[in-house]
Amino acid sequence: MTKNYCGIDFGTSNCTAGWLNDAEPQLATLDGNSPYLSSALYIQRHKTDASDHDSDEPYLNESLSRLLAKGAKVHLGQAAHQHYSADPLAGVFIRSPKSMLGSRLTPAQSQIYRQICTLLLHEIKQKAELHHPSTQLDYAVLGRPVHFQGIDGALGDERAEAILRQAAADVGFREIQFAYEPVAAAMEFERSLDKEQLVLVVDIGGGTSDISFIRLGPKRMAQLDRSDDLLGHAGRRIGGVDMDIKLAIYSLMPLLGRGSAAINGRPLPNSLFSDAVNIIDIQAQENFYRPQTSGEILQLLQQAKEPNKVARLQQLYQQHLSYYLVQAAEQAKISLAQHNEAQVSLCRVEASLSQLITNAQFEQAIYQELNGIQKLIDQSLTSAGSKPDCIFLTGGASAATAIQALLQTMLPEVPLVHGDRFGSVGKGLCSVAARTFR
Repeated sequence: MTKNYCGIDFGTSNCTAGWLNDAEPQLATLDGNSPYLSSALYIQRHKTDASDHDSDEPYLNESLSRLLAKGAKVHLGQAAHQHYSADPLAGVFIRSPKSMLGSRLTPAQSQIYRQICTLLLHEIKQKAELHHPSTQLDYAVLGRPVHFQGIDGALGDERAEAILRQAAADVGFREIQFAYEPVAAAMEFERSLDKEQLVLVVDIGGGTSDISFIRLGPKRMAQLDRSDDLLGHAGRRIGGVDMDIKLAIYSLMPLLGRGSAAINGRPLPNSLFSDAVNIIDIQAQENFYRPQTSGEILQLLQQAKEPNKVARLQQLYQQHLSYYLVQAAEQAKISLAQHNEAQVSLCRVEASLSQLITNAQFEQAIYQELNGIQKLIDQSLTSAGSKPDCIFLTGGASAATAIQALLQTMLPEVPLVHGDRFGSVGKGLCSVAARTFR
């Protein structure tokens, strides 16, 4: 067997890397004492670039490209979050770059995201090699969703794979293979089975929802090609980050003026409020952080019946707090998986500003995402033409009570099995990589 291999879960929210150790998946320590590297980067500005955010350059494209060309200091994982929290204006914060792969990027944007993926993969490879017996990793299996974006179907998937493949080559991997993330998660679940079962794998990650109907069992584990066992497969770019954004729009942005009225009684336009927190849409973020937005917010302040709310939007714009607001929504989503309500503090927008969010409000905010996931499940079940013996849940967003309630409504007699929400895909990729490069 080739020893210098690894399986990499290049996730929307977190990344892992690992291999088999005595037939057991072993995830490398990537960030502090954690096997999870947050998919986040903070590219620090030089002191001489302190006024970059006030220039006429687009928020992301030219400014980020120039910073990288200058060799700016890059912080990754939790360090990126810490630096952004300490001083949002001292750098450019990027979260969930995978969510952009497969979309219609310009050549310049494609180059930027290749650089960003290269930075993350370099960190993953370097940290993993510190723990790997051979000290050098030449071969890797990277997980990928069924569809990265879905806008251009297979063409978009090819673009995304090309960016990741080139980034992997840039950091020194000699050979790269790709494997479907839900199938990898199924491989990890299969290790716990003592008999053959038909399993509906529901993988709701940070960026995509992937549903697989697959035949699993101990007698099938040694097979590398599982295409005959994959009975149904469907996926779309619906993920936990989309849910965070929707929760921010519908439950937090009203505190900043969304849905409020102008002095003449008409509602204020919604576009700025939506663009402000749409952190996975390059165009939306560049529209919001262009210099002209400052004047548009001043106009809203003059028109608004409740200008104190719009003043909070102005604070968000001036301090670049888009990610802060979405992260607050994300923490509420995590809390709502255990509790019926969550109190959200937005003290960086305004002292003592907070909002109570209930599970009912969360479910209402993500109704489109829930409908999309239901269609994917229906599609996978129809393709399989059968009923599963169990439902295997993985991916961080699968913890949402609304997701579990949907599954129990659709398949009331089928038991739910909860996997390692953040590690099942990565551990499964360890096994896939071992079989691929044996």
